[in-house]
Amino acid sequence: MATDDKRAAKRISYLCEVECVGAGLSRLATRINDLSLTGAFIDSMTCFAPRTTLRLRFHIKDVLIETTADVRYTMPKMGMGVQFRDLTADQKAAIESLIEGKPLPARSPSRSEKSSADSPDVLSGNFAVVSLCDVIQIIENNKLSGVLSLTSPSTRGEVQFNDGIIVGANCGSVTGLEALKCCLDITEGTFEFMRSLEHFSPAIQAPDNKSLMVDLLRTKEETPALT
Repeated sequence: MATDDKRAAKRISYLCEVECVGAGLSRLATRINDLSLTGAFIDSMTCFAPRTTLRLRFHIKDVLIETTADVRYTMPKMGMGVQFRDLTADQKAAIESLIEGKPLPARSPSRSEKSSADSPDVLSGNFAVVSLCDVIQIIENNKLSGVLSLTSPSTRGEVQFNDGIIVGANCGSVTGLEALKCCLDITEGTFEFMRSLEHFSPAIQAPDNKSLMVDLLRTKEETPALT
């Protein structure tokens, strides 16, 4: 019966950064892979034992979700399934609006959400936890405008976004599409996204990020290696 109930909850693929606190760990920054009204699957090389209670913090659109959750099962070196314990009515409405495509009811933000909204640092982490492509998808899903700064042992770069769409890039002395190619090669290091209230003047034109990155990767594969 419990298995049938768990399967009855509609799940969608949804990537977002999540902070997990519990079981003697001060903070684990990783990501949610899929989501339902009753729980989520969290990507993590570190898995907690079933029945461990964690404190989770993540965002759905502009709604901050802070809740406790119980670990229900684990998949070694892949992640763990968790069940939410104390979602508020507003938090349930936010998740349901995402899953069912329903409009989110108007409401006043909580004090903690106001504090979060006042800070320009909306996303940061390490490429050991999440890939650059996944970070770009998170920014696009949330339609954020701002600058994604990238720092690796060999280079530094940044990517500009208007409403979640890539419109510019810098990498060393290179700008535009060539700089974006350089940024896409970064696979280790850290990132930090800072929200901007103003839009950037587009130096890169693309209908969406996926088609842009596919075209760049195709061009890179077709370009003969320099000798």
